[in-house]
Parts: sequence; structure tokens; C-alpha cells
Amino acid sequence: MRIFLTGATGYIGGEVANALRRNGHEIGALVRPDSDTGNLRDAGVVLISGDLASLPSLREQLESYDSFVHTAASSTAEKVEADRIAVETFAALDRFFIYTSGVWVLGNTDSASEGSAVNPLPIVEWRPAHEERVLGTGGAVIRPGCVYGGRQSLLGAWFAAAEQNRPLQIVGDGANRWAMVDLRELADLYVRVLEQQPKGVLHGIDDSHDTLETMARAIAPNGSIENLPLELARTAMGPFADALAVDQVISSAETREKLGWSPRRTFLSSLEDQWNEWRTGTPATTR
Repeated sequence: MRIFLTGATGYIGGEVANALRRNGHEIGALVRPDSDTGNLRDAGVVLISGDLASLPSLREQLESYDSFVHTAASSTAEKVEADRIAVETFAALDRFFIYTSGVWVLGNTDSASEGSAVNPLPIVEWRPAHEERVLGTGGAVIRPGCVYGGRQSLLGAWFAAAEQNRPLQIVGDGANRWAMVDLRELADLYVRVLEQQPKGVLHGIDDSHDTLETMARAIAPNGSIENLPLELARTAMGPFADALAVDQVISSAETREKLGWSPRRTFLSSLEDQWNEWRTGTPATTR
């Protein structure tokens, strides 16, 4: 299959690109001219220079692909518009389309599933409209949990702090839980979705249900934890603070049954591997 991918130089997109190449798929990746693309070149990925705003001008090239996978997340002030351009460009073409959303569209919850109504946190209040646009085309929306493994992402600061004997910082009292997923197992989900092409909302979430305090203490058993009050965090971080303080228990049962996806890792059971991966920046090749 010929697949066009955005976000291939990113944390999730890079692993998705590798997983697709391992499964024999041809990949064309949208990359900014100043991106570090050595790993993608080594993997045999075809590089297409541009950014999300340039996608409409690439329509002729896009029509030569069988499917589209959008994992890019713009960090600019125009991130919502950039994401909208990507969604509209891909939705206008008659191809299977995977859109990467996230569990923050469900807000605080202790029982959400793939069919639950959205209740987005302020930081992603725009995203449900983009999900609906994709679903209206017969595409798939993947909502990853908080991703761990490899060079880490959201939790990278915890590993760095533990390595340097600094306090691990938690927004709030640490009694909240995050929906979680391992990077490599999430990439496997993308491959399954592309190859089976189901429609609808899919959850990339494993069986980690521990509190943030429990996870932090497991990373640094002899370290200290610094709890930052939410109101103070909001002053420093804005809406991102509420995302860090979210409390979520979310099911991926429908996704697992539909695709035969069976995540085996949990955050705590894989800590030794995570330390090795964080230090090398590379997800383990065996599971």
C-alpha cells in the first residue's frame, strides 16, 4: 500500500513510519526542509518537502496514494488552522484517512469508551469538530492515550529529573490517573487500522490504571515529588495544566475486539525497558 504520512519526524509519527515500512508499505512523508530526516531516509521513506499549510498545493501528488495518516501536531499559534487544512485536504480525496486525535477530548472520566460523548478539555476544544469531519468521510479517528517509551514525550521530564536527582513535578495531588499506551504498541495499532480499514473512533489505550504519584515513585523510588497546585500551574502553563491534572479511566475494548489488537505492556510493568529506551532514545525491538 502507498501511504502518505504527516508528522513522520515526530515522536508518534516516526514510530508509525518505521512500523509501516517493516510491514512492507511504501511511505511518502511530508517534512519541513529544516527537519532531521536521516532516519526516514535510511528506512526508505520518500520525503516530500512542505508543511501542513502547503498540503492543498500537493493535491496532484496526494492522489497517487492509497491512504492518508495524519499524526502531525503543529506547535505554532496557527495550529488549529493548520490541522483544519490537513483534515480538509485529506477529506476531499476519496481515500482511507486516519486522523490522530487524543483522549483529552473526553475530559475527566472514569468510564469512557469509544462511543462516549466528548467533553474536551479547553486545550483541545477545537478537536471534536475535526474528528467529526473525518468520521463523515468514512475515515478512522485514533485517540492515543498518553504515550510512553522510546525517548519519551509527556513523561520525559520525569525521567530526566530522576536521572539528575531532582524532584519529579506533578500538577495537583497526584491521585489522578492517565490513560496510557506504549509507543511501539500504538504504532502496531496504526498498522492494523491501515490494513483493515475500519471506520469510526478507535482508542489506543493499554491497561495502565495507576495514579500519577504511583508512577512517579516507581520511576524514582528514592527521589522526591514536588506537587504543584493546579491554580499555580494554570498561571505558568495555561490550559496545558488542566491536561496534566486530568483524571481518566478509558476503555479500548471495542478497538481490541475489532482489530485483534492486544497491548501487553503497562507503564509499571515496563519500567526497566523504559529506562533503557529513554537512555538510548530507541524503543525496544522485542515485546
